[in-house]
Amino acid sequence: MKDPVILPSSRITVDRPVIQRHLLSDNSDPFNRSHLTADMLIPNTELKARIEGFIKSQERKKQGESLSMESAKVTIQTTNSEMLID
Repeated sequence: MKDPVILPSSRITVDRPVIQRHLLSDNSDPFNRSHLTADMLIPNTELKARIEGFIKSQERKKQGESLSMESAKVTIQTTNSEMLID
């Protein structure tokens, strides 16, 4: 989910592309059948910010793991080289 929106009548949050696809064939809230159009969707800015924060934290975590693995490789290579020299 990258663009969460709130359906005004059911107050359920869904991803914008999913509900827009639904609205192409049926102008109703899929949870309670109330009339619904794309311009009635309410952006869920709080959830969007939380999702973006989570994605950024996962990217930082992945980068940290990648740097840690590179550091471990260098240490192993250095250790192996030293063992070969001795």
